[in-house]
Amino acid sequence: MLDARRTVTAALIVAAAFVAGCRTPKVSLKVKRPPTLELPPVKVLAVDDLDPATPEDKAVAAYVKSALIASINREGAIQAMDFREAKERAAKEGMKIEAVLRGRVWTDFVHLTGMQEPVITSDVVWERTDKGLEYIAEARDKVGYQQYEIVKAFVSIQLNLVQLSGPEEKTIAALSGGRGWRERVGGGPARVMDLWSGRAESAAAPGDRSRDALLRVSADKAVAEFTRAVSPHSETIEAVIAKGGDGSVPGMLRGGQYDQVISRLEPNLKSPTKERAPDLYNLGLAYEALGEPALLEAALVFYRKALDFDPENEDYAAGIGRVEQLMRDRSRMSN
Repeated sequence: MLDARRTVTAALIVAAAFVAGCRTPKVSLKVKRPPTLELPPVKVLAVDDLDPATPEDKAVAAYVKSALIASINREGAIQAMDFREAKERAAKEGMKIEAVLRGRVWTDFVHLTGMQEPVITSDVVWERTDKGLEYIAEARDKVGYQQYEIVKAFVSIQLNLVQLSGPEEKTIAALSGGRGWRERVGGGPARVMDLWSGRAESAAAPGDRSRDALLRVSADKAVAEFTRAVSPHSETIEAVIAKGGDGSVPGMLRGGQYDQVISRLEPNLKSPTKERAPDLYNLGLAYEALGEPALLEAALVFYRKALDFDPENEDYAAGIGRVEQLMRDRSRMSN
């Protein structure tokens, strides 16, 4: 009986390993995304000084401005610069300023020290029986106290994107939001909570917990959100590259050669067959990675064609869901 059980267990292990080996692993792909807001094309963006809500907010407002310029320029689709620099270049070089970003910054910072909480410990006396078994002969609980701190930092930002058309100005987007976090320090495991999303985060490494340093952490998160709203940007997604079909395509997708994938696959997929379903899916993945609104529609078309040939394929369905969610997010942000 024991040998039979061992045989069954071994068979189950082999089967599980086989199933795991058949799963297609996910890969990280760097993809382009359009702004989450529907905006007129902007190539040159001037960023004006942001108004601090209080004198204490001045340093953070200046930091948010410089971080916005650096973040937008890092994406490379829009040239962002200080408003005064932009006006000087417009006067000297004839550069056209297409839009101006103006706004206001509020901060909230709390650092509570000297807090304490009770901790119950026990003094235990162990004894041994004549048969050598240990047992608890006596246990006395006692209450002690441990110290801890609470740190909260929050940055709230309101921005107006103003389009310049001749001598007139027109507000084309009003954005508001922020980021913040709350951390418990000492007295047990550190706990960090994102005040914007309500999600727990991993504890920050010990370091500078001054007001400005902690507010900058929140500001960096807020700036990243605003950059995605107004500028084309790059993101990393976890996606499956379909097995089968053209064998050269997976390597091209991993290398970010999305245009080459489209040029290679699309001409041969005008009358696809079931055997070409992986190529249809991978073609959709290339269009999704390029990220422009019209190309997202194309990605959806090819994902759906692949799923029509293979209705049980979860990877093909996941591609459809991913693109549809992205399009819903863009529609919601633009309303």
